[in-house]
Amino acid sequence: MKKIYFREKYLKKMRGFYHDTEMIKVITGVHRCGKSTLLEMIAEELLKDDVKKENIVFIHLDKRPYSRVSKPEVLEEIIDSKTKLINGTKYLFIDEVQNVKDFERVVNSFREERDFSIFITGSNSYLLSGELVTKLTGRYIDFPMTTLTFDEYIGMKKYLDLEVNPNIDQELISYILEGGFPLTLQYHSS
Repeated sequence: MKKIYFREKYLKKMRGFYHDTEMIKVITGVHRCGKSTLLEMIAEELLKDDVKKENIVFIHLDKRPYSRVSKPEVLEEIIDSKTKLINGTKYLFIDEVQNVKDFERVVNSFREERDFSIFITGSNSYLLSGELVTKLTGRYIDFPMTTLTFDEYIGMKKYLDLEVNPNIDQELISYILEGGFPLTLQYHSS
């Protein structure tokens, strides 16, 4: 299991919506800023909150076997097949949802059933410039995500047991050069 640095700044904004079946939780941001990992963090917190593992359903549309899913009816069939035997609230996580044309209709139809807490991710340019704003107005809440802040960058380095340069100016230069992308720290050589 990989070590996950919990990005508390986002989690604390979202916790009040974990069990909300009325609003679709939309996490937007640039590629590689940590959206998928944030979904994992939320799922981990749900498990600690006594949500059953089988009630948590992940569909990663950039990964096999879902990487070729592009039609809304196929996405709907996948969700149905993964959730039809689940009792109680279903926690549905769809990563890179913009890969499916007209996904808004699908996620809204499951939201209408009132027993799905839905979390979706996608890049800003796809989600906020498209039909999401038009078709789901008033039915979703957007959580914009960015790369690591400098404080998060230092915190993640400490969490990963990486050396933090005592010369904070040098550390800031490294942060600027790396762009604050979380994955860069996993390839960091001390």
